[in-house]
Amino acid sequence: MKLDVSSLVNAIVDVQFSIEEDFVSTLEKMSIQKGSMTLIEAEEQSNLIDLLNKEYGNSKLSCGGAATNSMVAASNFGSKCHFSCKVRDDDLGNFYLEDLEKNKILHSNKTSQSELSTGQSVIMVTPDAERTMCTYLGVSNLLGSNDLNESAIENSKYLFLEGYLVTSESAFEACLQAAEIAKKSDTKIAISLSAEGIVNAFRNQMNSLIGVGCDILFCNESEACAFSQHKNVDQAEIFLREVSSQNLITLGEKGSLTWDGNKKETINGYEAKAIDTNGAGDIFAGSVLHKICEGDDLKSAAKFGCYAASKQVENFGPRLTKAEYKKIKKEFT
Repeated sequence: MKLDVSSLVNAIVDVQFSIEEDFVSTLEKMSIQKGSMTLIEAEEQSNLIDLLNKEYGNSKLSCGGAATNSMVAASNFGSKCHFSCKVRDDDLGNFYLEDLEKNKILHSNKTSQSELSTGQSVIMVTPDAERTMCTYLGVSNLLGSNDLNESAIENSKYLFLEGYLVTSESAFEACLQAAEIAKKSDTKIAISLSAEGIVNAFRNQMNSLIGVGCDILFCNESEACAFSQHKNVDQAEIFLREVSSQNLITLGEKGSLTWDGNKKETINGYEAKAIDTNGAGDIFAGSVLHKICEGDDLKSAAKFGCYAASKQVENFGPRLTKAEYKKIKKEFT
């Protein structure tokens, strides 16, 4: 079967809470900065969830992971998607795989036996719509080359890799191997920088992965500046031209910057009443990949990505309903 996008992802279940601004001081005492993504251990995460449950009641669960959210969006817009991941044979792992099937995402994964649980990310959203994430990778940290589906990569238009994967040595090696398979089969490679903290802490790995080949690079303003080591986003954008054939830098409500290999474009954002920015960058990437696979140019695809992101931030959580994805595509066209 010919696929649009094949992806290698961290399988993470999101544990979501709406919190008040005054809880931020509690997080800061735990060395967790507002608006950041912090990797934490299982016990530390469990204690945080207990504290949040006492303060704000039960959480909302959804299957997450940045690239997963992107693939769910692309699939619901009509793309044929496949990905490889790693989950444990536990309640969260089974919940995750069932969610993939509900969203018509092909996969060749089975739940594994492990002492490590399925990965979780505690996502806390303040009234200003800012989200703070604390992630325990769990068994997804063991994702490796044996989990790759070479045939899926070879038969895809694009391979999509998220930067979060470079935090695991085995997952990083799997990404390198996946990229090499893509290069040999003329599958184009799209990479997301994922988070400023990841870029700063794993710069060598990120450079090595992008060095294999990058046809489209996704990032936000802070990630672009961190990766390029420029303070100005326009200077950062010029730097990115040297590492990727095309690049897209999201600017929040302002829209995005694009470089299509020949021309820089500023794509204006769409008005939105934001309540949660979680997943905005993810749906943007999924939307862009979907439109490009349909034959659109980068500028048109970025406009659709900005429009979809404007609808995403008006909802709580990183996903929309199937009906909402269909509505977005219908309204935009």
